Amino acid sequence: MKMVWRVIWLGALALLSIGAGSIAFAQTAPFDWRSDWAVAEGFTIVEDTTGYQFPSAIAFVPEPGPDPKDPLYFVTELRGAIKVVTNDRSIYTFAENVFQFKPAEELPSGRGQGGMGGICLDPANGYVFVTFLYHDANGRMRNNIARYQTKPGTFGVTPDRFIAFTETFAKYESGLAHHIGPCQVVGDQLFVGIGEAWQPHLARDPDQMVGKIYRMDLDGRPLPDNPFYVDDDITKARNYVWATGFRNPYAMRIVDGRVFVGDNGVGTDRFVEVRRGEDYAWNGQENSIHLRAAYVWAPSLAPTTLQYLPPESTLLGPDNAGKFFLGMAGSVRRGKMPGIVRIAYDMERAQVLAVPDYFLRFRGQQEQMVVAVAFGPDGLYFAPIYANQAGQTPVYKIVPDPANSYPHRPTQVEDPRQIIRERGCLGCHQINGDGGFGGAAGPPLSRELLVANIQARLNNPQYRQLLAELDQIEEEPWRSTRAARAAVLSAEGEAAIRQWLINQIVEPRWDNRGSQMPNLGVTPAEAAIVADYLLARSDQSNWIVRINTVLRSRLAWLAFGVGLAAGMVMTGGGIWLWQRRRRSRL
Repeated sequence: MKMVWRVIWLGALALLSIGAGSIAFAQTAPFDWRSDWAVAEGFTIVEDTTGYQFPSAIAFVPEPGPDPKDPLYFVTELRGAIKVVTNDRSIYTFAENVFQFKPAEELPSGRGQGGMGGICLDPANGYVFVTFLYHDANGRMRNNIARYQTKPGTFGVTPDRFIAFTETFAKYESGLAHHIGPCQVVGDQLFVGIGEAWQPHLARDPDQMVGKIYRMDLDGRPLPDNPFYVDDDITKARNYVWATGFRNPYAMRIVDGRVFVGDNGVGTDRFVEVRRGEDYAWNGQENSIHLRAAYVWAPSLAPTTLQYLPPESTLLGPDNAGKFFLGMAGSVRRGKMPGIVRIAYDMERAQVLAVPDYFLRFRGQQEQMVVAVAFGPDGLYFAPIYANQAGQTPVYKIVPDPANSYPHRPTQVEDPRQIIRERGCLGCHQINGDGGFGGAAGPPLSRELLVANIQARLNNPQYRQLLAELDQIEEEPWRSTRAARAAVLSAEGEAAIRQWLINQIVEPRWDNRGSQMPNLGVTPAEAAIVADYLLARSDQSNWIVRINTVLRSRLAWLAFGVGLAAGMVMTGGGIWLWQRRRRSRL
Protein backbone atom coordinates (compact mmCIF):
# COMPACT_ATOMS: atom_id res chain seq x y z
CA MET A 1 0.00 0.00 0.00
CA LYS A 2 2.85 2.38 0.85
CA MET A 3 4.35 1.70 -2.56
CA VAL A 4 1.12 2.66 -4.31
CA TRP A 5 0.76 5.92 -2.41
CA ARG A 6 4.38 6.69 -3.15
CA VAL A 7 3.70 6.40 -6.87
CA ILE A 8 0.66 8.67 -6.53
CA TRP A 9 2.68 11.18 -4.52
CA LEU A 10 5.52 11.14 -7.06
CA GLY A 11 3.02 11.67 -9.85
CA ALA A 12 1.52 14.69 -8.09
CA LEU A 13 4.99 16.10 -7.53
CA ALA A 14 5.76 15.57 -11.19
CA LEU A 15 2.58 17.41 -12.12
CA LEU A 16 3.63 20.41 -10.05
CA SER A 17 7.37 20.40 -10.62
CA ILE A 18 7.27 19.76 -14.35
CA GLY A 19 4.61 22.42 -14.86
CA ALA A 20 6.57 24.91 -12.75
CA GLY A 21 9.79 23.85 -14.43
CA SER A 22 8.27 24.43 -17.84
CA ILE A 23 7.56 28.04 -16.90
CA ALA A 24 11.05 28.44 -15.48
CA PHE A 25 12.47 26.93 -18.66
CA ALA A 26 10.57 29.43 -20.75
CA GLN A 27 11.82 32.29 -18.59
CA THR A 28 15.46 31.18 -18.71
CA ALA A 29 15.55 30.88 -22.48
CA PRO A 30 18.09 33.24 -24.14
CA PHE A 31 16.95 36.81 -23.54
CA ASP A 32 15.96 38.78 -26.62
CA TRP A 33 15.80 42.46 -25.64
CA ARG A 34 13.33 43.07 -28.48
CA SER A 35 10.70 41.30 -26.40
CA ASP A 36 10.74 44.38 -24.12
CA TRP A 37 9.82 46.87 -26.84
CA ALA A 38 7.14 47.42 -29.47
CA VAL A 39 7.63 50.02 -32.20
CA ALA A 40 5.39 51.46 -34.93
CA GLU A 41 4.90 49.76 -38.29
CA GLY A 42 7.74 50.39 -40.72
CA PHE A 43 10.40 50.81 -38.03
CA THR A 44 12.88 48.66 -36.16
CA ILE A 45 15.03 49.09 -33.06
CA VAL A 46 18.78 48.51 -32.88
CA GLU A 47 21.14 48.72 -29.94
CA ASP A 48 23.60 51.59 -30.37
CA THR A 49 25.74 51.56 -27.20
CA THR A 50 25.44 50.05 -23.74
CA GLY A 51 26.96 50.15 -20.28
CA TYR A 52 25.15 53.05 -18.59
CA GLN A 53 23.79 53.40 -15.06
CA PHE A 54 20.46 55.23 -14.71
CA PRO A 55 20.78 57.28 -17.95
CA SER A 56 18.65 60.43 -17.61
CA ALA A 57 19.16 62.50 -20.78
CA ILE A 58 20.74 62.46 -24.25
CA ALA A 59 22.03 65.39 -26.33
CA PHE A 60 23.45 65.15 -29.86
CA VAL A 61 26.21 67.25 -31.36
CA PRO A 62 24.42 69.05 -34.24
CA GLU A 63 27.37 68.79 -36.65
CA PRO A 64 29.84 66.21 -35.36
CA GLY A 65 33.40 66.23 -36.63
CA PRO A 66 34.62 63.67 -39.19
CA ASP A 67 37.13 61.89 -36.94
CA PRO A 68 36.09 58.53 -35.42
CA LYS A 69 36.92 59.94 -31.98
CA ASP A 70 34.90 63.13 -32.41
CA PRO A 71 31.89 63.33 -30.05
CA LEU A 72 28.52 62.27 -31.46
CA TYR A 73 26.28 62.43 -28.38
CA PHE A 74 26.36 62.95 -24.63
CA VAL A 75 24.52 60.87 -22.01
CA THR A 76 23.94 62.00 -18.43
CA GLU A 77 23.61 59.51 -15.60
CA LEU A 78 21.36 60.27 -12.66
CA ARG A 79 24.08 59.84 -10.06
CA GLY A 80 26.37 62.50 -11.51
CA ALA A 81 28.41 61.19 -14.45
CA ILE A 82 28.43 62.58 -18.00
CA LYS A 83 29.37 60.15 -20.75
CA VAL A 84 30.32 61.09 -24.31
CA VAL A 85 29.95 58.71 -27.27
CA THR A 86 32.18 59.24 -30.28
CA ASN A 87 31.50 58.48 -33.94
CA ASP A 88 33.04 55.02 -33.61
CA ARG A 89 30.75 54.35 -30.60
CA SER A 90 33.52 54.48 -28.04
CA ILE A 91 32.26 55.69 -24.67
CA TYR A 92 34.29 58.12 -22.55
CA THR A 93 33.63 59.64 -19.14
CA PHE A 94 33.38 63.35 -19.89
CA ALA A 95 32.90 64.27 -16.21
CA GLU A 96 31.95 62.51 -12.98
CA ASN A 97 31.23 63.39 -9.37
CA VAL A 98 29.64 66.56 -10.69
CA PHE A 99 27.74 67.10 -7.41
CA GLN A 100 27.15 65.68 -3.97
CA PHE A 101 23.85 63.84 -3.69
CA LYS A 102 23.18 60.50 -2.10
CA PRO A 103 19.55 59.38 -1.96
CA ALA A 104 18.23 57.74 1.18
CA GLU A 105 16.98 54.86 -0.99
CA GLU A 106 17.95 53.88 -4.51
CA LEU A 107 15.59 53.56 -7.45
CA PRO A 108 13.00 52.20 -8.01
CA SER A 109 12.11 53.75 -4.67
CA GLY A 110 10.50 57.15 -5.11
CA ARG A 111 13.13 58.51 -2.74
CA GLY A 112 15.78 57.82 -5.37
CA GLN A 113 14.49 60.21 -8.03
CA GLY A 114 16.92 63.09 -7.44
CA GLY A 115 20.13 63.71 -9.33
CA MET A 116 21.20 64.90 -12.75
CA GLY A 117 18.16 65.88 -14.77
CA GLY A 118 18.97 67.46 -18.13
CA ILE A 119 21.68 68.25 -20.68
CA CYS A 120 21.83 70.70 -23.59
CA LEU A 121 24.56 71.87 -25.95
CA ASP A 122 25.69 75.20 -27.41
CA PRO A 123 27.83 74.39 -30.48
CA ALA A 124 28.83 78.01 -31.12
CA ASN A 125 30.81 78.16 -27.86
CA GLY A 126 31.34 74.47 -27.23
CA TYR A 127 29.29 74.67 -24.03
CA VAL A 128 27.79 71.61 -22.35
CA PHE A 129 25.10 72.51 -19.80
CA VAL A 130 23.77 70.03 -17.24
CA THR A 131 21.09 70.51 -14.58
CA PHE A 132 21.04 68.69 -11.27
CA LEU A 133 19.80 68.41 -7.70
CA TYR A 134 22.43 68.32 -4.97
CA HIS A 135 22.95 68.59 -1.20
CA ASP A 136 24.64 71.80 -0.07
CA ALA A 137 27.04 72.06 2.86
CA ASN A 138 24.11 72.12 5.28
CA GLY A 139 22.49 69.05 3.75
CA ARG A 140 19.70 71.02 2.09
CA MET A 141 18.56 70.14 -1.43
CA ARG A 142 19.25 72.78 -4.08
CA ASN A 143 18.95 73.03 -7.85
CA ASN A 144 21.92 73.99 -9.97
CA ILE A 145 23.34 74.28 -13.48
CA ALA A 146 26.90 73.48 -14.52
CA ARG A 147 28.53 74.70 -17.74
CA TYR A 148 31.47 72.89 -19.28
CA GLN A 149 33.70 74.46 -21.94
CA THR A 150 34.95 72.33 -24.84
CA LYS A 151 35.97 72.88 -28.45
CA PRO A 152 33.38 75.01 -30.33
CA GLY A 153 31.55 73.18 -33.07
CA THR A 154 32.76 69.62 -32.55
CA PHE A 155 33.12 69.55 -28.72
CA GLY A 156 35.55 67.15 -27.05
CA VAL A 157 35.76 64.02 -24.91
CA THR A 158 37.05 66.01 -21.92
CA PRO A 159 36.16 69.56 -20.77
CA ASP A 160 38.59 72.47 -20.67
CA ARG A 161 36.82 74.55 -18.03
CA PHE A 162 33.88 74.35 -15.67
CA ILE A 163 31.61 76.82 -13.86
CA ALA A 164 28.39 76.40 -11.88
CA PHE A 165 25.50 78.84 -11.45
CA THR A 166 25.28 78.01 -7.75
CA GLU A 167 24.55 81.53 -6.50
CA THR A 168 21.44 81.81 -8.68
CA PHE A 169 19.74 78.91 -6.91
CA ALA A 170 21.34 79.05 -3.45
CA LYS A 171 18.47 80.90 -1.72
CA TYR A 172 15.76 78.46 -2.83
CA GLU A 173 15.28 74.99 -1.44
CA SER A 174 14.36 72.21 -3.83
CA GLY A 175 12.89 68.76 -3.20
CA LEU A 176 13.59 65.09 -3.71
CA ALA A 177 11.29 65.08 -6.72
CA HIS A 178 10.03 67.75 -9.13
CA HIS A 179 13.43 69.42 -9.13
CA ILE A 180 15.29 71.11 -12.00
CA GLY A 181 14.99 69.18 -15.25
CA PRO A 182 15.23 69.97 -18.96
CA CYS A 183 17.27 72.71 -20.59
CA GLN A 184 17.63 74.02 -24.13
CA VAL A 185 19.91 76.58 -25.75
CA VAL A 186 18.16 78.92 -28.20
CA GLY A 187 20.65 81.32 -29.74
CA ASP A 188 22.19 83.20 -26.80
CA GLN A 189 19.43 82.15 -24.39
CA LEU A 190 19.15 79.21 -22.02
CA PHE A 191 15.67 77.90 -21.11
CA VAL A 192 15.27 75.66 -18.05
CA GLY A 193 12.27 73.80 -16.60
CA ILE A 194 11.97 73.62 -12.80
CA GLY A 195 9.41 71.56 -10.86
CA GLU A 196 7.58 72.74 -7.74
CA ALA A 197 9.54 70.44 -5.39
CA TRP A 198 6.31 69.36 -3.64
CA GLN A 199 5.57 73.01 -2.81
CA PRO A 200 2.50 73.74 -4.97
CA HIS A 201 1.63 76.86 -3.00
CA LEU A 202 4.79 78.47 -4.40
CA ALA A 203 4.41 77.41 -8.05
CA ARG A 204 2.52 80.56 -9.10
CA ASP A 205 4.63 83.08 -7.16
CA PRO A 206 7.23 84.75 -9.43
CA ASP A 207 9.42 85.45 -6.40
CA GLN A 208 9.88 81.72 -5.82
CA MET A 209 12.07 79.52 -7.96
CA VAL A 210 9.91 76.38 -8.02
CA GLY A 211 7.21 75.50 -10.61
CA LYS A 212 8.66 77.75 -13.33
CA ILE A 213 10.20 78.05 -16.75
CA TYR A 214 13.45 80.03 -16.36
CA ARG A 215 15.23 82.03 -19.07
CA MET A 216 18.77 83.39 -18.82
CA ASP A 217 21.83 84.16 -20.91
CA LEU A 218 24.59 81.60 -21.39
CA ASP A 219 26.56 83.00 -18.45
CA GLY A 220 23.63 82.47 -16.07
CA ARG A 221 22.47 86.09 -15.90
CA PRO A 222 18.80 87.12 -16.16
CA LEU A 223 17.61 88.71 -19.40
CA PRO A 224 16.11 92.23 -19.14
CA ASP A 225 13.17 91.37 -21.41
CA ASN A 226 11.97 88.59 -19.11
CA PRO A 227 8.37 89.38 -18.08
CA PHE A 228 9.03 89.85 -14.32
CA TYR A 229 12.54 91.33 -14.55
CA VAL A 230 13.31 94.18 -12.13
CA ASP A 231 17.12 94.35 -11.98
CA ASP A 232 20.28 92.36 -12.68
CA ASP A 233 20.37 90.63 -9.28
CA ILE A 234 21.19 86.98 -10.02
CA THR A 235 19.68 85.83 -6.70
CA LYS A 236 16.14 87.12 -7.42
CA ALA A 237 13.89 84.44 -8.90
CA ARG A 238 11.56 86.89 -10.66
CA ASN A 239 14.38 88.18 -12.83
CA TYR A 240 14.60 84.76 -14.51
CA VAL A 241 10.95 83.71 -14.70
CA TRP A 242 9.45 83.19 -18.17
CA ALA A 243 6.20 81.54 -17.01
CA THR A 244 4.74 80.24 -13.73
CA GLY A 245 2.33 77.64 -12.36
CA PHE A 246 3.80 74.22 -13.28
CA ARG A 247 3.91 71.05 -11.25
CA ASN A 248 6.78 69.29 -12.97
CA PRO A 249 7.64 70.57 -16.47
CA TYR A 250 10.16 67.81 -16.98
CA ALA A 251 9.48 67.63 -20.71
CA MET A 252 10.22 70.89 -22.55
CA ARG A 253 11.01 71.87 -26.14
CA ILE A 254 11.39 75.27 -27.82
CA VAL A 255 10.39 75.33 -31.49
CA ASP A 256 10.92 78.56 -33.47
CA GLY A 257 10.82 80.56 -30.25
CA ARG A 258 7.64 78.88 -28.99
CA VAL A 259 7.84 76.95 -25.71
CA PHE A 260 6.08 73.60 -25.30
CA VAL A 261 5.86 71.58 -22.10
CA GLY A 262 4.70 68.14 -20.97
CA ASP A 263 3.71 68.81 -17.36
CA ASN A 264 3.39 65.94 -14.86
CA GLY A 265 0.24 66.02 -12.76
CA VAL A 266 -0.81 63.67 -9.98
CA GLY A 267 -3.47 61.56 -11.70
CA THR A 268 -3.40 63.42 -15.04
CA ASP A 269 -0.80 65.17 -17.23
CA ARG A 270 -0.98 67.98 -19.76
CA PHE A 271 0.69 69.08 -22.97
CA VAL A 272 0.67 72.86 -23.22
CA GLU A 273 2.13 75.69 -25.30
CA VAL A 274 3.67 78.15 -22.84
CA ARG A 275 3.43 81.87 -23.47
CA ARG A 276 5.61 84.61 -22.04
CA GLY A 277 4.63 85.85 -18.60
CA GLU A 278 1.55 83.65 -18.22
CA ASP A 279 0.43 81.59 -15.25
CA TYR A 280 -0.43 77.90 -15.78
CA ALA A 281 -2.27 77.69 -12.47
CA TRP A 282 -0.93 74.60 -10.70
CA ASN A 283 -2.06 75.01 -7.08
CA GLY A 284 -1.95 71.46 -5.74
CA GLN A 285 -5.49 70.53 -6.82
CA GLU A 286 -5.78 67.90 -9.53
CA ASN A 287 -8.17 69.87 -11.73
CA SER A 288 -5.73 72.79 -11.95
CA ILE A 289 -3.39 70.71 -14.13
CA HIS A 290 -6.09 70.72 -16.84
CA LEU A 291 -6.13 74.50 -17.22
CA ARG A 292 -4.88 75.91 -20.52
CA ALA A 293 -3.90 72.42 -21.70
CA ALA A 294 -3.79 71.53 -25.38
CA TYR A 295 -4.14 67.88 -24.38
CA VAL A 296 -4.67 65.98 -21.12
CA TRP A 297 -3.68 62.38 -20.35
CA ALA A 298 -6.02 60.70 -17.88
CA PRO A 299 -4.77 58.73 -16.10
CA SER A 300 -1.23 60.09 -15.93
CA LEU A 301 1.56 58.61 -18.06
CA ALA A 302 4.29 60.86 -16.53
CA PRO A 303 6.00 62.86 -19.34
CA THR A 304 9.80 62.83 -19.11
CA THR A 305 11.22 64.42 -22.25
CA LEU A 306 9.92 66.24 -25.33
CA GLN A 307 11.43 66.30 -28.81
CA TYR A 308 10.24 67.77 -32.12
CA LEU A 309 10.80 66.58 -35.69
CA PRO A 310 10.71 69.55 -38.11
CA PRO A 311 8.21 69.42 -41.00
CA GLU A 312 11.02 69.33 -43.57
CA SER A 313 12.72 66.32 -41.97
CA THR A 314 12.91 63.03 -43.87
CA LEU A 315 14.41 61.12 -40.91
CA LEU A 316 11.29 59.10 -40.00
CA GLY A 317 9.24 59.56 -43.16
CA PRO A 318 6.53 62.08 -44.06
CA ASP A 319 3.96 60.73 -41.59
CA ASN A 320 6.15 61.70 -38.63
CA ALA A 321 7.53 65.03 -39.83
CA GLY A 322 6.20 68.02 -37.92
CA LYS A 323 5.23 65.97 -34.84
CA PHE A 324 6.26 66.07 -31.20
CA PHE A 325 7.66 62.92 -29.58
CA LEU A 326 7.00 62.74 -25.85
CA GLY A 327 8.82 60.27 -23.60
CA MET A 328 6.65 58.70 -20.90
CA ALA A 329 7.82 57.13 -17.64
CA GLY A 330 4.53 55.30 -17.10
CA SER A 331 4.24 52.64 -14.40
CA VAL A 332 4.26 48.95 -15.32
CA ARG A 333 2.82 47.85 -11.98
CA ARG A 334 -0.11 50.22 -12.51
CA GLY A 335 -0.74 49.11 -16.08
CA LYS A 336 0.51 52.38 -17.63
CA MET A 337 3.22 51.38 -20.04
CA PRO A 338 6.33 53.53 -20.59
CA GLY A 339 7.23 54.58 -24.10
CA ILE A 340 7.18 57.43 -26.59
CA VAL A 341 3.94 58.94 -27.91
CA ARG A 342 3.50 61.05 -31.04
CA ILE A 343 1.62 64.34 -30.86
CA ALA A 344 0.25 65.93 -34.03
CA TYR A 345 0.03 69.66 -33.24
CA ASP A 346 -1.23 72.31 -35.65
CA MET A 347 1.21 75.20 -35.21
CA GLU A 348 -1.07 77.71 -36.95
CA ARG A 349 -4.22 76.91 -35.00
CA ALA A 350 -2.34 75.97 -31.79
CA GLN A 351 -4.25 72.75 -31.22
CA VAL A 352 -3.70 69.01 -31.05
CA LEU A 353 -5.10 67.37 -34.17
CA ALA A 354 -5.55 63.77 -33.03
CA VAL A 355 -5.31 61.51 -30.00
CA PRO A 356 -1.56 60.94 -29.38
CA ASP A 357 -0.49 57.39 -30.13
CA TYR A 358 2.40 55.19 -29.08
CA PHE A 359 5.40 55.25 -31.40
CA LEU A 360 7.33 53.11 -28.93
CA ARG A 361 5.86 51.07 -26.11
CA PHE A 362 7.50 49.04 -23.37
CA ARG A 363 5.96 45.56 -23.19
CA GLY A 364 8.07 43.88 -20.52
CA GLN A 365 6.92 42.96 -17.02
CA GLN A 366 9.69 44.54 -14.91
CA GLU A 367 9.49 48.17 -13.80
CA GLN A 368 10.88 50.55 -16.42
CA MET A 369 10.88 54.21 -17.51
CA VAL A 370 11.75 55.96 -20.78
CA VAL A 371 13.52 59.15 -19.70
CA ALA A 372 16.24 59.92 -22.27
CA VAL A 373 15.05 60.60 -25.86
CA ALA A 374 16.75 62.58 -28.65
CA PHE A 375 16.88 62.77 -32.44
CA GLY A 376 20.22 61.79 -33.93
CA PRO A 377 21.47 62.04 -37.51
CA ASP A 378 20.10 58.60 -38.42
CA GLY A 379 17.17 57.91 -36.11
CA LEU A 380 15.34 58.50 -32.85
CA TYR A 381 17.51 57.46 -29.88
CA PHE A 382 16.21 56.52 -26.45
CA ALA A 383 17.49 55.01 -23.22
CA PRO A 384 15.45 53.23 -20.54
CA ILE A 385 16.55 54.15 -17.04
CA TYR A 386 16.72 50.59 -15.67
CA ALA A 387 18.79 47.65 -16.83
CA ASN A 388 17.10 44.95 -18.91
CA GLN A 389 16.85 41.28 -17.98
CA ALA A 390 20.41 40.73 -19.22
CA GLY A 391 21.69 43.38 -16.81
CA GLN A 392 22.43 45.90 -19.58
CA THR A 393 21.24 49.52 -19.90
CA PRO A 394 21.67 50.44 -23.57
CA VAL A 395 20.97 53.42 -25.73
CA TYR A 396 18.67 52.18 -28.50
CA LYS A 397 18.00 53.66 -31.91
CA ILE A 398 14.71 53.59 -33.86
CA VAL A 399 15.23 53.60 -37.63
CA PRO A 400 13.04 52.99 -40.71
CA ASP A 401 12.69 49.34 -41.70
CA PRO A 402 11.41 48.82 -45.27
CA ALA A 403 11.21 45.06 -44.64
CA ASN A 404 8.90 45.70 -41.67
CA SER A 405 10.54 42.77 -39.90
CA TYR A 406 10.40 43.87 -36.26
CA PRO A 407 8.35 41.34 -34.26
CA HIS A 408 6.38 43.61 -31.90
CA ARG A 409 4.05 46.54 -32.61
CA PRO A 410 2.41 48.97 -30.13
CA THR A 411 -1.05 47.90 -31.26
CA GLN A 412 -0.42 44.36 -30.00
CA VAL A 413 -1.72 44.93 -26.48
CA GLU A 414 -2.47 41.96 -24.24
CA ASP A 415 -3.10 43.63 -20.90
CA PRO A 416 -6.83 44.43 -20.51
CA ARG A 417 -6.07 47.35 -18.18
CA GLN A 418 -3.96 48.99 -20.87
CA ILE A 419 -6.67 48.55 -23.49
CA ILE A 420 -9.27 50.03 -21.14
CA ARG A 421 -7.11 53.06 -20.39
CA GLU A 422 -5.74 53.71 -23.85
CA ARG A 423 -9.01 53.22 -25.73
CA GLY A 424 -10.74 55.79 -23.55
CA CYS A 425 -13.17 53.53 -21.68
CA LEU A 426 -12.45 55.44 -18.47
CA GLY A 427 -13.84 58.59 -20.03
CA CYS A 428 -17.36 57.26 -19.33
CA HIS A 429 -17.02 54.27 -16.98
CA GLN A 430 -15.48 53.26 -13.71
CA ILE A 431 -14.04 49.77 -13.55
CA ASN A 432 -14.73 48.06 -10.22
CA GLY A 433 -11.49 47.03 -8.57
CA ASP A 434 -9.49 49.57 -10.59
CA GLY A 435 -9.26 52.28 -7.96
CA GLY A 436 -12.61 53.85 -8.76
CA PHE A 437 -11.04 56.10 -11.40
CA GLY A 438 -13.09 57.01 -14.44
CA GLY A 439 -16.12 58.89 -15.68
CA ALA A 440 -19.76 58.77 -14.66
CA ALA A 441 -21.45 59.07 -18.06
CA GLY A 442 -21.86 55.29 -18.24
CA PRO A 443 -22.61 52.68 -15.59
CA PRO A 444 -19.82 51.14 -13.48
CA LEU A 445 -18.49 48.03 -15.19
CA SER A 446 -18.77 45.42 -12.45
CA ARG A 447 -19.28 41.75 -13.28
CA GLU A 448 -22.55 41.54 -11.33
CA LEU A 449 -24.08 44.56 -13.03
CA LEU A 450 -22.89 43.54 -16.50
CA VAL A 451 -24.18 39.99 -16.21
CA ALA A 452 -27.56 41.11 -14.85
CA ASN A 453 -28.08 43.75 -17.52
CA ILE A 454 -26.95 41.57 -20.42
CA GLN A 455 -29.05 38.62 -19.25
CA ALA A 456 -32.11 40.86 -18.98
CA ARG A 457 -31.56 42.05 -22.54
CA LEU A 458 -31.00 38.58 -23.97
CA ASN A 459 -34.06 37.21 -22.16
CA ASN A 460 -36.36 39.93 -23.40
CA PRO A 461 -39.10 38.29 -25.54
CA GLN A 462 -38.73 40.98 -28.23
CA TYR A 463 -34.94 40.69 -28.51
CA ARG A 464 -34.87 38.10 -31.31
CA GLN A 465 -37.35 40.13 -33.30
CA LEU A 466 -35.18 43.24 -32.85
CA LEU A 467 -32.11 41.45 -34.20
CA ALA A 468 -34.11 40.09 -37.13
CA GLU A 469 -35.18 43.63 -38.05
CA LEU A 470 -31.59 44.88 -37.84
CA ASP A 471 -30.51 42.05 -40.15
CA GLN A 472 -32.69 43.57 -42.90
CA ILE A 473 -30.83 46.91 -42.86
CA GLU A 474 -28.33 47.37 -45.68
CA GLU A 475 -26.58 50.35 -44.06
CA GLU A 476 -23.48 50.23 -41.87
CA PRO A 477 -22.78 49.18 -39.21
CA TRP A 478 -25.76 46.81 -39.26
CA ARG A 479 -24.87 45.13 -42.52
CA SER A 480 -21.37 44.11 -41.36
CA THR A 481 -22.54 43.04 -37.88
CA ARG A 482 -25.02 40.34 -38.99
CA ALA A 483 -22.54 37.61 -38.09
CA ALA A 484 -22.08 39.17 -34.64
CA ARG A 485 -25.82 39.04 -34.00
CA ALA A 486 -26.00 35.44 -35.22
CA ALA A 487 -23.13 34.49 -32.89
CA VAL A 488 -25.05 35.77 -29.86
CA LEU A 489 -28.25 33.95 -30.86
CA SER A 490 -26.41 30.67 -31.30
CA ALA A 491 -24.67 30.81 -27.91
CA GLU A 492 -26.07 30.05 -24.48
CA GLY A 493 -25.43 31.08 -20.89
CA GLU A 494 -22.07 32.71 -20.11
CA ALA A 495 -20.93 32.23 -23.71
CA ALA A 496 -23.83 34.36 -24.97
CA ILE A 497 -23.08 37.05 -22.39
CA ARG A 498 -19.40 37.09 -23.35
CA GLN A 499 -20.16 37.29 -27.07
CA TRP A 500 -22.68 40.09 -26.48
CA LEU A 501 -20.06 42.11 -24.57
CA ILE A 502 -17.42 41.58 -27.26
CA ASN A 503 -19.86 42.80 -29.91
CA GLN A 504 -20.77 45.82 -27.80
CA ILE A 505 -17.13 46.86 -27.30
CA VAL A 506 -16.30 46.53 -31.00
CA GLU A 507 -19.42 48.28 -32.38
CA PRO A 508 -21.87 49.75 -29.85
CA ARG A 509 -24.72 50.04 -32.38
CA TRP A 510 -24.65 46.39 -33.43
CA ASP A 511 -27.97 45.69 -31.68
CA ASN A 512 -29.11 49.20 -30.77
CA ARG A 513 -29.67 51.87 -33.39
CA GLY A 514 -29.89 54.58 -30.73
CA SER A 515 -26.75 53.72 -28.78
CA GLN A 516 -24.83 56.76 -27.50
CA MET A 517 -21.72 54.77 -26.66
CA PRO A 518 -18.83 55.87 -28.94
CA ASN A 519 -17.00 53.48 -31.24
CA LEU A 520 -13.47 53.53 -29.83
CA GLY A 521 -11.87 51.49 -32.59
CA VAL A 522 -11.31 48.40 -30.44
CA THR A 523 -10.38 45.28 -32.38
CA PRO A 524 -12.24 41.99 -31.81
CA ALA A 525 -9.12 40.49 -30.22
CA GLU A 526 -8.81 43.43 -27.81
CA ALA A 527 -12.54 43.27 -27.08
CA ALA A 528 -12.23 39.59 -26.13
CA ILE A 529 -9.38 40.39 -23.71
CA VAL A 530 -11.41 43.18 -22.11
CA ALA A 531 -14.59 41.08 -21.95
CA ASP A 532 -12.79 38.24 -20.18
CA TYR A 533 -11.33 40.73 -17.70
CA LEU A 534 -14.66 42.41 -16.98
CA LEU A 535 -16.55 39.13 -16.65
CA ALA A 536 -13.97 37.46 -14.42
CA ARG A 537 -14.98 36.95 -10.83
CA SER A 538 -13.17 39.26 -8.43
CA ASP A 539 -10.77 36.57 -7.27
CA GLN A 540 -9.90 35.70 -10.87
CA SER A 541 -9.32 39.08 -12.53
CA ASN A 542 -5.75 39.53 -11.28
CA TRP A 543 -4.89 35.96 -12.29
CA ILE A 544 -6.20 36.59 -15.80
CA VAL A 545 -3.69 39.40 -16.24
CA ARG A 546 -0.85 37.43 -14.68
CA ILE A 547 -1.46 34.23 -16.61
CA ASN A 548 -1.87 36.22 -19.81
CA THR A 549 1.56 37.80 -19.39
CA VAL A 550 3.53 34.93 -17.82
CA LEU A 551 2.27 32.21 -20.14
CA ARG A 552 1.87 34.14 -23.39
CA SER A 553 4.98 32.53 -24.83
CA ARG A 554 4.16 29.55 -27.08
CA LEU A 555 7.19 27.79 -25.68
CA ALA A 556 5.89 28.19 -22.15
CA TRP A 557 2.48 26.81 -23.16
CA LEU A 558 4.12 23.85 -24.90
CA ALA A 559 6.36 23.06 -21.92
CA PHE A 560 3.45 23.49 -19.52
CA GLY A 561 1.36 21.08 -21.61
CA VAL A 562 4.09 18.46 -21.65
CA GLY A 563 4.53 18.78 -17.89
CA LEU A 564 0.80 18.57 -17.31
CA ALA A 565 0.48 15.43 -19.44
CA ALA A 566 3.43 13.74 -17.75
CA GLY A 567 2.10 14.53 -14.31
CA MET A 568 -1.36 13.25 -15.18
CA VAL A 569 0.06 9.99 -16.56
CA MET A 570 2.11 9.32 -13.44
CA THR A 571 -0.71 10.29 -11.08
CA GLY A 572 -3.23 8.26 -13.07
CA GLY A 573 -0.89 5.27 -13.03
CA GLY A 574 -0.60 5.46 -9.27
CA ILE A 575 -4.37 5.58 -8.84
CA TRP A 576 -4.80 2.59 -11.20
CA LEU A 577 -2.30 0.56 -9.18
CA TRP A 578 -4.07 1.45 -5.95
CA GLN A 579 -7.48 0.43 -7.37
CA ARG A 580 -6.07 -2.86 -8.70
CA ARG A 581 -4.45 -3.70 -5.34
CA ARG A 582 -7.74 -2.88 -3.58
CA ARG A 583 -9.80 -5.18 -5.88
CA SER A 584 -7.37 -8.04 -5.42
CA ARG A 585 -7.81 -7.81 -1.66
CA LEU A 586 -11.59 -7.86 -2.02
